[in-house]
Amino acid sequence: MIRVMVVDDDKLVRKGLISAMPWEQFGMTVVGEANNGENALKFMEENQVDLLVTDLAMPVMSGIELMREVRRRYPHIQIVVLTLHQDFEYVQEALRLGALDYIAKIELESEQFEEVLGRIAALLRQKTAAETPLPRPDELGQADEVYALYALTSPVGGTGTDHADFAVPEQAVEAEAGVWVWARVPPDERLPGPDGALVLFRNVKGMDRKALLRLIRDYRRTGLFYDYDPSRPHWTVRRDAAAPEGDGAGTAEDIDRIRERWVSFEWIYDDGRFAAMTDELRRIRLAPARLARMFFSLADEWNRLYRPILPELIVIDDFFPSWCHFESWLSGTREAIRQTNARPMYSPEIQQSIVKAMNLAHQMLNQPLTAGDIAQMVNMSSSYFSQCFKNIVGRTYTDYVRAIRMERAKRYLAHTTKTVQWIAEQVGYSDEKYFSRLFREEVGMLPSEYRQAAAVDGSE
Repeated sequence: MIRVMVVDDDKLVRKGLISAMPWEQFGMTVVGEANNGENALKFMEENQVDLLVTDLAMPVMSGIELMREVRRRYPHIQIVVLTLHQDFEYVQEALRLGALDYIAKIELESEQFEEVLGRIAALLRQKTAAETPLPRPDELGQADEVYALYALTSPVGGTGTDHADFAVPEQAVEAEAGVWVWARVPPDERLPGPDGALVLFRNVKGMDRKALLRLIRDYRRTGLFYDYDPSRPHWTVRRDAAAPEGDGAGTAEDIDRIRERWVSFEWIYDDGRFAAMTDELRRIRLAPARLARMFFSLADEWNRLYRPILPELIVIDDFFPSWCHFESWLSGTREAIRQTNARPMYSPEIQQSIVKAMNLAHQMLNQPLTAGDIAQMVNMSSSYFSQCFKNIVGRTYTDYVRAIRMERAKRYLAHTTKTVQWIAEQVGYSDEKYFSRLFREEVGMLPSEYRQAAAVDGSE
C-alpha cells in the first residue's frame, strides 16, 4: 500500500481531496495531513510516507521549500504538487526539483478524481520500475551474510552516492539513499571511510529480497544510531538481533519523566547521576528524531533559565548521525553550564546546595514553599540563599519557581482535561483566581484561553 500525505493550508481543499479521491482503488492510503510545510516535516519524522501531495502556495513554509527539505531528508518520497493554473513558474520549479506530476485545482473542481489518480499511479509504477535494480539470484536472498554500508551524513542529493571515500562494489544494491547492500564479496579496505558505518548482517539466508532490504532499512532508523562507535566503524549484527531493543517511541510517561529529570539540573554537578541518566536515555532507545526534538525543547528551557549568565546560548545541532555524536554534544553542554556556574566567590558546596534547591522546587512543585522554606532544607540562611540563588541561577527563587510552575501548568492544560482548579493545586496554588492572574501575567492569556489555543493547534 502506498502511504500518502496531503499538505494544503486550505482545510476544505485538504479534507475534500482526502475524502473524494478513490485512493484504495489505486493501492494507496492517506496516512497523514498538515496545514503547512513545517508540520508536514514533523509528521514525516515519525511516520513513513511514500507519496507527498502538497500545495505550492502556503504560509510558514512554501511548497517549494518543503520539496527541497523532503528531497534532502527523504529522497525516496515521491512528490505531486497541487497548484492553480496560473502558477506556471512554480510548477516549472517543482518539476525541476523532481516532482512526479502536478494537479491543477481546476481538475478537482471538475471532479476528475479517478483520471487524476490513475495518471499518478501509472507514473509511480513507471518510476519504481525504472529505479529498482533487478535482484541478483546469486547474491541477495542466497547468501547467509550480506554487507550494508550506511552513510552517516544526511544526504543532500537525490541518491546520496556522492561520497568519495565509499568504494562501493559494483554489485551493490542501493536500498535507499545513503544505504548500499551486497553479498559475498569482501568490502574494500577503504570502507567504511570517515562518514560511514559498515555492518555485516548474518543468518539472513532464505529471506526474500524485499524483507532483507526492509530489515537493513529498519536497522538504520534506530539500531545504527545507538550501535555506531567511531572506534569500531564496522561490526556484525545477527538477523534475530537486528531489531532495536525498543520501538523508538517510548511511552508518554517515559518522555515526561525523562524530560523532568533533565530540566531539574540534578545532572550538572553529580557525575554519577549524569552517567545514570545518559545510560537510561540510551537504554530506552528513542527514535533519533524524537530524541533530538526532546533536547531541542530542553535546550530552549536551559537557555531561558540561564540566559542572564550564559556567555552564549546553548545551540543544538540539526542532525546527530549517532548516539556518540549526541552524547558528545550533551557532555559539552553540561561542561558549559558547569563552567558558567563555577564562580570563584562560591564554593562547590554552595553550588551543590543551589542545585539541590532547584531539584526540590521541581519535586515539590505542588507545595507553596517560600525561599525561606527551601533555604532551611539546604541548610542555608534565607538571605544568603536568596543572594546565592540569584547570582548562580540568574533570577530570584520566586521568579524561578513561578516560571517552572507555569510551564508545568501549560503541559497540564494542553494534554489533560483536568479543571483549572485542579491544575492550580498541582502547581502550588490553592486560589484558582490568583493562579489565573499569575498565568496571564506570565503567558499572556488566561488558562482557559491557552487550552483553547492548544486544542486548535493540535487539530490542525
